[in-house]
Amino acid sequence: MYAVLGKPFSIAREEWAWLAPLFLMVAGIYGVSEVVAQWNGASTAALVADYMGKALRAVPLVVSLGLLYHLIRALLSGEAQPLSSMVVSLRAQLQDTSGLVSRLLPLALMPVLFAAMGMLKMQIPHIMPFYLDDLFAAADKLLFLGRQPWELTHALFGSADATLVIDRLYTLWVFGLSVAIGYFALIAPGAERARFFLNFTAIWIVLGVFGAYIGSSAGPCFLAALASPSAPEFAGLMERLTAIDAALKANDGSGLGALHWQTMLWTAHETDTIAFSMGISAMPSLHNAIAFLYVLLAFRIGRVAGLIASLFALTTFVGSIHLGWHYAVDGLVAFAGTYAVWWGVERYFSASAAAN
Repeated sequence: MYAVLGKPFSIAREEWAWLAPLFLMVAGIYGVSEVVAQWNGASTAALVADYMGKALRAVPLVVSLGLLYHLIRALLSGEAQPLSSMVVSLRAQLQDTSGLVSRLLPLALMPVLFAAMGMLKMQIPHIMPFYLDDLFAAADKLLFLGRQPWELTHALFGSADATLVIDRLYTLWVFGLSVAIGYFALIAPGAERARFFLNFTAIWIVLGVFGAYIGSSAGPCFLAALASPSAPEFAGLMERLTAIDAALKANDGSGLGALHWQTMLWTAHETDTIAFSMGISAMPSLHNAIAFLYVLLAFRIGRVAGLIASLFALTTFVGSIHLGWHYAVDGLVAFAGTYAVWWGVERYFSASAAAN
């Protein structure tokens, strides 16, 4: 029998109850993405290596945050020797082979998931060309009583400073993603770890693949490039963002991250470039979906945590519209889809040994 740190290697049944479906979901979507990639003369395996490299560069930060967390806990516990207490706690976790696998396997699977999702996202224009932008633009106009929602956000937060703050907070989502993955893998209680990774992975697959293909759309920022009939309704938005970007660059050279990424994504789309973090898809919004998942998880911790997560989710929703990335309906569908996935995962937990 295999052994880790001198102890027999085994995985508890309750860990298998969520690790097995997690592995199967990631393996399944990777297999689909590899078939689709090969069909179009590409390879998902190459992307996995790229994502793995990026993930390895984040390891020092994740480990440092984990150690800092345990040190703070040891200090707050009132132990006479907090460092020794921390070492004892960490040694116990390393000797818990079941818990160790439940922490490390999700970390290893996430780059595979992101590479598979990235490849499938980049193949959308080849398989299901963008065809619903005008419908979603019309839906937004109907919901907002004849106006596009960006007109409201820019009436409220249209200054260069406010837009820059929104832009930076929207970009913070990427950093938050790394922190959330690290926290739930290495620090969170086992039940919440299972809950996070099953929901997280299912959301990326259900909404990020099936939802993105069914609702194939590029988003407001790309309508002019697509020569969409709805493009004139968003011309004012893009003109405002371009003017703000130019003013910010003239002031301190910063500019809006959103416009930088939108240019990169469209260039990659036009040149059919297969690369890290490329691909265009508006409906449903994964930014909003994951932000809402944080809300659902945070309210399990407490009301204050839930309210903070809700504020972040609201800011993400506003930013997705304000910066031209999404239609309002992209976020609304993402919220509904995320809750449906959450409901399904909770039903699975109630019928299995996982997350109990």
